[in-house]
Amino acid sequence: MTVWCTDKIGWSQTLRMAYKSASNSEYERAIEYYKDALKEGKNTVLIYNNLADTYMNTNRLDEAMICAEEAMAKAEDKTISYVTLAEIYQAKGENKKAVDCIIRAQEILEESVPELKNIVFDSVDEVIKKLPSRIKFDIASNDWIRIVYLVKSMMSNYQVERDYVKRGASWKFLLDIRKKSLSSIGQKYLWTKEKLGIKGNNTIAIANTYGAVCAITGSPKVIVVEKSRISSTIRIPTCWQYSVIRSMELDKDPGWVKCSCMCTKQLNSIAKAINPDIYFEFTSTLADKHKYCEGVFKIKESEY
Repeated sequence: MTVWCTDKIGWSQTLRMAYKSASNSEYERAIEYYKDALKEGKNTVLIYNNLADTYMNTNRLDEAMICAEEAMAKAEDKTISYVTLAEIYQAKGENKKAVDCIIRAQEILEESVPELKNIVFDSVDEVIKKLPSRIKFDIASNDWIRIVYLVKSMMSNYQVERDYVKRGASWKFLLDIRKKSLSSIGQKYLWTKEKLGIKGNNTIAIANTYGAVCAITGSPKVIVVEKSRISSTIRIPTCWQYSVIRSMELDKDPGWVKCSCMCTKQLNSIAKAINPDIYFEFTSTLADKHKYCEGVFKIKESEY
């Protein structure tokens, strides 16, 4: 998890160049700048953390782990370091360790911000609404905090659903509830698309909108692999929903795997709200034991 600081007072030119390169996805150049910045002896925790994130973006997970552990060892406040470790474990497929790290980050954060303890919520936005003004900005502007509460929210929701199942609720009942919750999601993405200034309503615009919203909310990480006006492919290498399902051992019941594949319906709801002639289909999913979820936004043949 890169530390995206708006306040760069005390940053050297080398560190600024590393940050700029990483934000432009020039990861190899960023790695070299971060290594040079380490020699300057300042901001070492931030540099090791960002270096870990950069290695992770080049799939060099062992090197990412070494840097994350260095950041952890040197940091006084270890919340961000735990989130970075969580993302590395998640990328390695060690979902239980990943979620355990997020829970530890949550515990540390709530020790310093007691207002967050025992809060009842339905989403990250609900968390933000219930906080004092002095805390709202930090929660809303830090992606790593949003990931922490995204995971907490999902764990809470899955616990409720697991209790329903134990009391005899059917999977059809649970899935019907999920489907109803998707009825308005497309309009939310359409509104966000307009606010972000994403132009057009073709498959590129839809893929970019979905990726942007996921980046804002913290899950999942979305890569637009291929894009054209009539067909755009997205890839999801890691997904906190799936990690939580695995960590709670819910994947041992095929009903939960089906529940996790509600993503297809969500993505189609988003696509059709932006353009009724576009639909989405998965070609591979984590739930089906593939390395990543991948799927395509397509426009109906009759439209081109």
